[in-house]
Amino acid sequence: MPGALQVPSTQLEPFDRLRDPLDHLNTFKTTLGLQQPPDEILCRFFPTTLKGAAREWFTKLPMSSIDNFEQLSSSFLRHFVGGQHPKSLVDHLLTIKQREKETLRSYVTCFTRGIWRWTKHDKVQLTTFKAGLKSREFVVSLAKNPPMTMAEMLLKAQKYMNAEDALAAIEGVEKPKEKKKEKEDDQRGRKRDRADQQNVEGNR
Repeated sequence: MPGALQVPSTQLEPFDRLRDPLDHLNTFKTTLGLQQPPDEILCRFFPTTLKGAAREWFTKLPMSSIDNFEQLSSSFLRHFVGGQHPKSLVDHLLTIKQREKETLRSYVTCFTRGIWRWTKHDKVQLTTFKAGLKSREFVVSLAKNPPMTMAEMLLKAQKYMNAEDALAAIEGVEKPKEKKKEKEDDQRGRKRDRADQQNVEGNR
């Protein structure tokens, strides 16, 4: 019986189509997988983790259209991952842009902070990520060898972020040295001015 299964409520919140469907499914399988219930029990228990529009979707599934939990999982993901309104997602992600003088690392952090909640589609992620870029060298690199997935994009971005960090570290060391040199040059200049003034006064 489904009621005999022990599912901690803190680990499995009801899905109402506003949350990440893939995360919900993975959490469900991980939580119940520890108890190793039969496939039939998984199919019967999964609908109890749905609410609102998600529960309504399940009740409208055609009779005898689901033979096992794998089919139920696929149908669930096709409906809710594919039905997350791509246009509004693109509109939202296009508002995330790299500001002038903003580091690539800062932009990547901002972009990826919420992207996994909004869409799992690589094409949408790649298109909107590139649209917000202002790092010219990185954009040129992407044009020469465009990544096919967001994972590849982030790996390429990591190389440029590391380079930025290294340059920033070098500049951070050089700036104090430059200021110290400027101060020493200024002090030497003042000493020369005083010496010249003393020579002029001595020759009068």
